[in-house]
Amino acid sequence: MTSSSALAPARRPAELAGAGPFFGREKELDTIGGLLARAREGLESHVMVFGEFGGGKTALLDAAARRARAQGFTVAIARGARLEVRLAGGILHQLSDALLEVIDSDGTAALPAPVRSNSEFDALESFQLLVRTAAARRPLFLAVDDVHLADAWSMRCLAYARPRLTGHRVVIATTANRGLAPLSEISLPELTGTTPEVIELGGLDLPGVAGLVRAATGRQDAGFAAACREVTGGNPYLLRSLVSTLQHRTHKIGELTAEQVRAVSVPLIGEILRVRLRGLPGTTDVARAVAVLGEDATLEAVGALAGLSPRATLRAVDTLVRLHVLADSYPPGFTYSYVRNGVLDDMCVAEQAASHATAARLLFDAGVPDERVAAHLLEAGPIRLPWGVEVLRRAARRAVHQKNPDLAGACLRRALDERLPPDRRLAVQLELGHVEFGLDRSAGRTRLRDALAMAEDPGAAAEVAETMVLGSCGDAANRLAISVATEVIARLGSDQREVAQRLRYTTYLAAAGGSRHPSACAQRVFDDLRAEIPENDQLRRLHALLVAVAHAREAGSHADFLRYAAEALDGDSIPAFGQPYVFALFSAALADEPEHAERFRRLVEGMREPHDYHLRKGIAASLAHGMAIHLLGDLPKARTFFASPVRMFLDSGAANDCPMATLCLAWHAEVLVDLGRLDEATAMLSHVTVGELFSDAYLLFARGKLRLAAGEGQGALDDLLECGKRLEERGLINPAVLAWREHAVRAYLLLGDRDQAAELAAENLRLSKLWGTPRVVGTALLAVGIAGDDGDDAEHALQSAIESLSASPAKLRLAEALYELGSLLRRRGHPEKAVPQLRRAVDLTAQCAAEPLSRLAGRELRACESALSETKTSTHGLTKQENRVAAMAVQGLTNRQIADALHLTRRTVELHLSGAYRKLGISGRGDLSAAFPG
Repeated sequence: MTSSSALAPARRPAELAGAGPFFGREKELDTIGGLLARAREGLESHVMVFGEFGGGKTALLDAAARRARAQGFTVAIARGARLEVRLAGGILHQLSDALLEVIDSDGTAALPAPVRSNSEFDALESFQLLVRTAAARRPLFLAVDDVHLADAWSMRCLAYARPRLTGHRVVIATTANRGLAPLSEISLPELTGTTPEVIELGGLDLPGVAGLVRAATGRQDAGFAAACREVTGGNPYLLRSLVSTLQHRTHKIGELTAEQVRAVSVPLIGEILRVRLRGLPGTTDVARAVAVLGEDATLEAVGALAGLSPRATLRAVDTLVRLHVLADSYPPGFTYSYVRNGVLDDMCVAEQAASHATAARLLFDAGVPDERVAAHLLEAGPIRLPWGVEVLRRAARRAVHQKNPDLAGACLRRALDERLPPDRRLAVQLELGHVEFGLDRSAGRTRLRDALAMAEDPGAAAEVAETMVLGSCGDAANRLAISVATEVIARLGSDQREVAQRLRYTTYLAAAGGSRHPSACAQRVFDDLRAEIPENDQLRRLHALLVAVAHAREAGSHADFLRYAAEALDGDSIPAFGQPYVFALFSAALADEPEHAERFRRLVEGMREPHDYHLRKGIAASLAHGMAIHLLGDLPKARTFFASPVRMFLDSGAANDCPMATLCLAWHAEVLVDLGRLDEATAMLSHVTVGELFSDAYLLFARGKLRLAAGEGQGALDDLLECGKRLEERGLINPAVLAWREHAVRAYLLLGDRDQAAELAAENLRLSKLWGTPRVVGTALLAVGIAGDDGDDAEHALQSAIESLSASPAKLRLAEALYELGSLLRRRGHPEKAVPQLRRAVDLTAQCAAEPLSRLAGRELRACESALSETKTSTHGLTKQENRVAAMAVQGLTNRQIADALHLTRRTVELHLSGAYRKLGISGRGDLSAAFPG
C-alpha cells in the first residue's frame, strides 16, 4: 500500500518543480489538458482524481501543473497532511500564499489574506475575491492534493468559492484516496459539485511498468517487468520501492525469477500502512490476520485471530477493501502480495510465530486439510505444538505422493522438534529417512539405520516398519520399506517371536509384489514361512492368507485355496488385504465364488484407513467388485465400478505412482476393449507407463488385449509374452489370475503361427485343470478349440468349453465359446447346427453389451442363414428375404432377434413374415413350421 499521502515519504520541493519521468498516465494527463484548454476560453471546470495509496495521484497533479505553467497559467497547489487536519486554514494558507505571491509579482496592491479577516463572511469573500483576482490576470490552475486530509475551514472556503467562479478561467483539481472520507464535515460532493470530471487511477499497464523499470534500472526484461506488475498491481510507489529494494539486494535484476520477485518484502511498507491505518478501528489487526492466514483467511478465522467480533471484523474488512488494501473477494486477501509481505515483515519474529501457531489451531479445529494446517505449523518456529505432530506426518505423507519431498522433509523435521515419546520419535525418523532416501539414497539409508540402531523398543520399530511396508508405493519405496523391515526383524529377540512373524509375513507379501529381485528373494523364504504354525489367532489368519496366496499363484488346488482363504477371511480386516499383490490375486481367484468374494470386499471396505495414501475408504472394494463383475461378463456394471476410482487416481496424479492405480486403469482398459471402445482404452493406458512391479504385468496384459482387438498381432504378442514372463518369474502360473496365454494364442493365430498357438493352448489347459474351476477350464478349452485345425478335435474342445462355461457365471466367456463353435460349424458346412449356437451367442453378447463380439456373432448368423436359404427351394413364391426371415422364425428366433441379426427394423421383419404367411396360406407363426418348405 502506498501513496503520496499514505505510504510515500515526504515530498521534496525539487520534485514539485522537476519534470522527471512520467509513465502510463498520458491519457489522464490529456484529460486535464482538455480542461486547461477550456479554461483559456473562459470556462471553469473541476477535476477530481481518485486512486489508491501510492497510485500516482500526486505525480499526475504535478505533471498537470507543469503543463499548466507552460501554457501561462497561474499555479497554486496545496497539500493535505494528516498532522495538519486540525489546523484551521492550513490548506487555505498554502493556496493564498501562492496566489498573493503571483499577484504581488504583477505589481498589484496587496489583498488581505482571507484567514486574517475579522468575520467568517469576510474571510470567505476575501478568498473567493483572491481567486477571482488571480484568474482575471491569467488562467488559474488551483489544486489540492489529498483533499480528504484538508481541515474543515479550508474545505468550507473552497466549497464557498467554487460556485462563484462561473465564467472565470479556473481549473480546480483535487485528489483523494478512494475509500477514505474527508476528515472534516464537508463532503466531497459539496466541495466539487455534482458534475466534476472524475479520473480513476488504476495500476500502470505493462508498458508503463516496463518504462518505469527501465528508467530505474536500465534493464528491458519483459518477464521481470511482468513479475513486478504482478506483485504490485502496477502501483507506482510500490513499484519504485520494489525495484529499489531489488537493486540494493542484487546486481542481476534481469536474472531474478518471478518466484524470487514474489518473495521480496520491505518492513517499511508494513510500517507505513500500520501508521496510516491508525484511527481506523480493527483494520491493523485484520490486515495482520489476513497476512498470516494467507489463503486460509476466512472471515471466521480472521476475526478469531484478530480478536474481533464478527461485526467488527466485517467493518474492518470493508474499510480495507474500500482502501484497496484487500481485494474485494472471499475469502479476503491482499490486493498486492508485495504489501502482504511488507505487513508480515513489519511483525517481529515472536509475533509472527505466535500468530501462525494460533492460526494452525484455529484451522485444525475448523477441519481444514492437514497440508494447510501444516503450513502454519512450519511457520510457528520454536513454539511447542505437540498436538500438531500427527498433522505434520499426514501432510508429509501427502507431499511425498505429490512429488514434493522437500516439503515432506520440512514437515517431518518440524515434527522432530517436539518432545516425543521414543516410539513416536522413531516412527517420524523412519518416515524422514524414507523421504530423504528419495532425494539422496545414501543419506536416507544412514538416517534409517541410525534411527533403528537407537530405537529403545524393537517392538515399536516393528510396528513402524510394518506401516512403511503396507504404505509403500513404487519400486524404490517398496525396496526401502523391505530393507527397513529386514533390519528390524534381525533385531527382534526370541521373546518377540510373534512380532517377528507378523512383520515377516507382511514383508514377504510386499516383496512378492515388488520388482524382480525382491520377488525372487520372497520365493526363497516362502517354504520357511509356510512351515511356521502361529499360535496367535490373528497371526494364524495372516499365515492362512499367505498360504492361500501361494495356492492362487501356483495353480494349486482350488479347494485348498478356498479352505485357506476362508480362514483368512474369518474375522476383522487384515491390513495385508490392501496390498496390491494380495488384492489382485484374491479379486481374480474369488471371482467364481460370490459368497467368499463378497466377504473379501466387505473386509477391504471395512478398513478404517487404507495404508495406501492414494486410496479413499471404499475405493478398494469398488475395484474388487468391478474386477469380479468383469470376469463374469457384466461389462456396463463393471465399468461403473471402475469409473470413480479412475477419476480419483487421475485427479490425484497417482497413475504412475500407485500400484493400485495401475491395477485400476488396466482393469478399466480391459472393460473398454470388451465394450469396443478402443479409443477410450488407448487414452486410459496413455496415463500410465509400464514399470517393474507385479501390478505392471496387468498393464502389459491390458495393452496386449487392446492391440489384439486393433489387429496389431505382433505388438499384442510381445506385450502378452512379456506379461507371462514377468508372472512366471514370480512363480505365478495360474490362468485364473491372468488369462494371458489364451490371448497370446489368439495373437499367434493372427500372425499365422498355428503350431505355437496349439502348444501354448495345451499348456494353458494343463495348468487350468490343476485349478479346476469351470470358468478357468472352459476358457482354456476355448483356446484349445480355436487353436485347432477345424477338425473334430477342435469341435469337441469347443463343445466341452461350452459345457464347462455353462456351469459357471462367466456369460461373456460362454458367448465367445458359442460364437467360435458356431463359426467352426459354418466353416465345416453345418450351418443348421451353427445357428442355435450363434443365436445364443447373439443373445448373451447383447446382455453383456460386448459390441465387437456381438457384431461378429451377428455376421456369422447372417452367413449361416444365407447358406440355409440357398439350399431350400420355395414353391410358394417367397422372396429371398421372406425366405430368410421365415427360416429364422422356424428356428425359434423372436422378431427382435431376427431384426438384430439381419440389421432390420422390427416392423420390416413383421412385414416379411406377413408376406410369407399370405403366400404360404397360413394365419400366423404357429402354423409356420408345418407349412414352411424344407
